[in-house]
Amino acid sequence: MIETEVIIEKDIFATLSCPEQEGTLPAILLIAGSGPIDRNGNGPKGKYQTNLYKELAHFFTALGFITLRYDKRGTGKRSGSWMDAGLSDLLHDAKAAVSFLQAQQNVSDVIVCGHSEGTILATDIAAKMEVDGCMLLSGGVDNLMEALGHQRKQAYKELLAMPGWKGWLNRKMKIDEKNEKKTEKMFRKMKESSSDTIRIQGIKQPAKWFREHDAYHTREALQHVTCPVFALHGDKDPLVESSVLEELSGLVQGESEYHIVKDMEHGLRGQTEPKSILETKKLMKIVLERPLHEEGMQLMAAWLERFLSSGHKSI
Repeated sequence: MIETEVIIEKDIFATLSCPEQEGTLPAILLIAGSGPIDRNGNGPKGKYQTNLYKELAHFFTALGFITLRYDKRGTGKRSGSWMDAGLSDLLHDAKAAVSFLQAQQNVSDVIVCGHSEGTILATDIAAKMEVDGCMLLSGGVDNLMEALGHQRKQAYKELLAMPGWKGWLNRKMKIDEKNEKKTEKMFRKMKESSSDTIRIQGIKQPAKWFREHDAYHTREALQHVTCPVFALHGDKDPLVESSVLEELSGLVQGESEYHIVKDMEHGLRGQTEPKSILETKKLMKIVLERPLHEEGMQLMAAWLERFLSSGHKSI
């Protein structure tokens, strides 16, 4: 494998990974999830070192694909602020990366592969650009507001089910109803704002990001997707609602398949511990010591190998 740092447009620092074989090859663009995570999937100042996108890139390249992963605004070598960026800014960068790949003489086809929030970007690209495949990892079908709503419901369920006095107090105080009112108030302030960020109770919030995601309809975009689509969830992922993947085949115009993998969490690693959104940070420290989930990787490899054997244009 040969890795090269490239710069897309003026300041999008990225890593291009190529198999050592010569000739034209299909390429995969990796699109990261939300928050200040760089091209490798790592947070700032040594926090949350997942290396998820680096590991995926190396895995895909070993299968015979060129891969490209890039720094989001305000991460890695990139200037700017990740919190100031809205969905439109994220899409601009991702589409610039697609155009970069399509302009390479050794690239025959381009697959967009989004993880978490990146599945929304990958969906929009597949709907509006000429790409050859779309992979949705730990996300898909729902828009961001729907996903956040699911996450809150999961948190309330766990809070109200707590044993002993903690659960009793949460139920007595109707913590779910109170928190929903606070959340609705916060969302309303961000929607009514025209600024990129605003402060709510002293905490900086990404207002532009929320507004643009709130206005985006993922299901409508999926109806314009004609390339093959692959979706993958883990049954230990508390951040997504996997049942929505059942809608996929009725939305996209081309072929699609989805899988829900047993004992796999949001970051595509193995998790035998119970699913819990309240224990996400605690579980992450444990899970990050583990390799990417074997069955999940095998399912991705099988889909991509069919892509290769089909002449790239259709699975």
